[in-house]
Amino acid sequence: MKRLLGLYREKQYSPGRHQSNDALLLDQIAHRLREREFAVDLMTLEEANGVRSEAALVFSMCQGRSALESLAQWERDGVKIINSPLAALNTHRDRLPSLMVQERIPFPQTHLVNTNESADPHSLDLNGGIWLKRGNVHASVTADVQWIDSRERLETGLADFSGRGIDLAALQAHRAGDEIKFYGVAGRAFFHWFYAGNPRKYPFDSSELQNLGNQAAAAAGLDIFGGDIIVSSSGELTLIDLNDWPSFAPCRERASYVIADFITKRVHAS
Repeated sequence: MKRLLGLYREKQYSPGRHQSNDALLLDQIAHRLREREFAVDLMTLEEANGVRSEAALVFSMCQGRSALESLAQWERDGVKIINSPLAALNTHRDRLPSLMVQERIPFPQTHLVNTNESADPHSLDLNGGIWLKRGNVHASVTADVQWIDSRERLETGLADFSGRGIDLAALQAHRAGDEIKFYGVAGRAFFHWFYAGNPRKYPFDSSELQNLGNQAAAAAGLDIFGGDIIVSSSGELTLIDLNDWPSFAPCRERASYVIADFITKRVHAS
């Protein structure tokens, strides 16, 4: 019987209800894999160091830089990991914007700034409003993404980030339109989307939406992914965020089967 190892997301990156949703997804995937006669252990990264060599494959929700760098060493040592920790690092905001531009994937103009220094917003339009986001890992709390429409709010937001130990911030141009959240699995095995907020439901091509989500994930190297796309009034699609191992909360049951199938195929292919 082949043994698999699942790693829970670190608590600081999975607060409140997210912690519950993340754990529920991992638990359901483990259940589906056990139905396929795998032995599956679920634990934190700190608990896993002694058992990693026994696993035919690791599926990890870890998200912080320290954890991903540790897992990158596991990968260099020959451990097979979904998602690759290097792919997960590609979703951090200090890497994602330049990677998307390089791959010609529509993404808002984004500048990285040190939160301890006075920010120069460059050509971003403060009067029209921009987004201030933590510049490394994804948002963990609401305050990690702030709407900025003045120099004063920018300075206040940067001071807040600095006070919370966030050294790097991303200033991202605003894209007006409907926000769509999506979840996917590589190879078009699964794709689910829904509107966030109160959409105007501008018309768009749903196949283009799926193509954009899959192209962005492939560019980052992700197998299990999610993200956010803006649909403009003219139907233009712009990616504004990309995530590794989201919780799949609105479609968890269906996703758990597909992800378990994906993991099974990856184990048998190795």
